[in-house]
Parts: sequence; structure tokens; C-alpha cells
Amino acid sequence: MFAAVGLRTNSFSLAFNINIDIDIDIEIDIDIVIVISRQRSLLLVMSNLVNQRKISTPRGLFNIRTYGNTDNPALILLHGWPQTSYCWHHVTPYLSEFHVICPDLRGMGDSNRELDIALYEKDQMARDIFAIADELGIEQFNLGGHDWGGAIVQEMTFLYPNRILKLIILNMVIINNATGQLAASELLVKQLFRSSWYQFFMSIKELPEALLEGKEEIWIRFFSRGIANPIPEDAIQEYIRCYKIPKTISTTSNLYRTLHKNRQRWKETFEGQVINTPTQIIHGVLDPVIIKEYIIGIEKCYSQVEIAQLQGGHFIVDELPKEVGTAISSFLKD
Repeated sequence: MFAAVGLRTNSFSLAFNINIDIDIDIEIDIDIVIVISRQRSLLLVMSNLVNQRKISTPRGLFNIRTYGNTDNPALILLHGWPQTSYCWHHVTPYLSEFHVICPDLRGMGDSNRELDIALYEKDQMARDIFAIADELGIEQFNLGGHDWGGAIVQEMTFLYPNRILKLIILNMVIINNATGQLAASELLVKQLFRSSWYQFFMSIKELPEALLEGKEEIWIRFFSRGIANPIPEDAIQEYIRCYKIPKTISTTSNLYRTLHKNRQRWKETFEGQVINTPTQIIHGVLDPVIIKEYIIGIEKCYSQVEIAQLQGGHFIVDELPKEVGTAISSFLKD
């Protein structure tokens, strides 16, 4: 148990984190922040209860974090690289009206780490998430994803659109938007795609494994500096822990080693298709990788779309959890 007290001008706050291991498969983590004013009134500002467990599906074993009442509307949120499902932990207090399910993607967090590169094609990873939903008995749900999670949720919406109630995409290429991809590429090529250097590095066979083993903390911290705000240290520590799990360098690199095939399939299969699912694009406008030009032409790809631009970088979920959570909640309740 951890407790911290911070003094303010007119009040002081108490922050508690309680971690309870019930058994080897279930972990409960509680964050509580209490503010006590000069008038001695007590206000519970934030309570964040998470149930973490592993579930077995026909597609393998996956770790999930769940928040909120299971009677509430379901919301599945997918993380990106190099994060885990923990990236949503500080967002979920602003999504209390929903039953939030945050899986660790295949090859990341505490989920399976198969080395078969074909399993890291994004349509295959989309099927992983449907298998998790099936195991939980959830037929229809709201769906959101950041970074690679944002690509996977788009794949899911094309695969089984009737199962997705509303869609949220955060800082990711729109896979059926040729106009935006061309506009972004014309700008990024002038910079020699400098901001995407790590994608080329990770796609090279065996090189990341040779250079990164034993240097996982340096690697994670390099990308976890934040732009609008620092990325919380508790999140960074979780990302480091998971990146040190054997095979992780290979399995996360497989996300990029399949990128060429993904792009080719997206162009051949999805270009020109329109998604009719109500969709929200949340974009951190300070992102040097997923730049604003990727959104150009979005209205031709989604029949019902709204854009929320936030003053954050690529890792907007970690940088601006309140703003992201509030934007998602407002969209889903609208």
C-alpha cells in the first residue's frame, strides 16, 4: 500500500494505491484520491478499481484489465506500441459510465508471445479481440484504439461492422484514406521520414533482438518522454517490465515486420470503402509521426465522423488522460 500527502494553498490531498493479489490470475488495483478542504469537507475525487486477469480463448491466452460495472455498456480499448493495456488506467476514471475492457495485445503486456509472424498481421490481431469479446459474452460493444490498436479497431470494423456500436481512433493512420496518406507522405518524404526511423529499424530481421536485449529500459524511456505532459512514471515502469519479458523484442518487432503486407492489403481491400459506424477521430496535433495531413479526406471514408483535436503528442493517452477520457465519454453519450 502506498500513501502520499501533498500540501496545497486551501486544501491537502491524500493519494492511495492499494494492490491486492487474490490469486495468480486475478489482481485488483485501487487508486483513490481524496481532497480535504479547509472547511473539513471530504470529497472523493477519483476511484479506479481494476480487475486484471488472464482469459483463455481459441486464439490463445490474453491478459485483460477491466473497469466498471459489467451491467454498463461495454467499451473495449486497445493500446499501441510500446505500451500495454495499462496506458488506459488513468483514462478510465473519466469513463465510469461504461464497462471498460482493456486487453494486452498479442505479443505485448502479459499476453501470449508466439513468434509466428503471420499472427501479427493486423486482421489476425483483430480476430484476437473478437475472441476475447466472445469469451466475455459480449456481442456488441463500443471500440477504441490508439496507435497499432487504432489500426486493429479499423480492421475489426471492416470485419464485423454490426458488432461495433461506435468507433474511436486515436493517433493512427486511417487505413482506407488514400487521400490523407498521400498528403502526409508528400510532407514526410521531404523530412526523409525522420520521425519514423524506429519503424524501419524494427522491421529488420534479427537486428532489434541483437541491439536491444538488456537495454529495454533505455529503449522505452527514449520514447516515453511525452510532449504536452510527461508520461506517468507508473506507466513507464509497467511498459519496461513487460518489454523485459522474454521474446518481447521479437513479438513487438513483428508488428512492424508485417507492416508492408498490411499496407498492401489495406490498399487492395479497403481503399474507397466507406465505414458507416459512428466514428470519432482523436488526434494529438503535436504528434510528429501521425501528422494532421493523415486526416485530410476523412469525410470520404466515414459517413458519420467527428474530429477532436487535442494539444498532445503521439502518446496522447498517457499525456492527456483526462482530456482523452472526457472526449470519449462525450462522444459515446451523445
